Amino acid sequence: MSFMSQSPLATNVLLLFETGLRDQQRELARAIEKSQKEIRALADSGPGDVIDDSFGNACKENMLASYCQNRTLLRKVELALKRISMGDFGLCDACGDTISHKRLQALPWATNCIECQEQSEQGRVN
Repeated sequence: MSFMSQSPLATNVLLLFETGLRDQQRELARAIEKSQKEIRALADSGPGDVIDDSFGNACKENMLASYCQNRTLLRKVELALKRISMGDFGLCDACGDTISHKRLQALPWATNCIECQEQSEQGRVN
């Protein structure tokens, strides 16, 4: 765990972010594993009547959606941890400025400052 001097955040603040991200990484890994087991169990349950099948399909869809969301968030958390180790956590990918501490507290995996993120989203909408 070596923090390079490029990061705009103090080492103790980076450690707090890293600890929180590692906790979230563990929780997401557990949730993903649980979802995988539930999906397998539901798939192995065998055929039922129309209502059972319909309910089973709805459950599978919900479980798969949750699984996908957790996988996506886990990738973001892992990338944030990588940015911490590389020393560029808290720096905007687009402009290189500092990402506000408030934004990082809300979304520790944020890669853009508010201004660049808004510009990016407006570009997608227009």
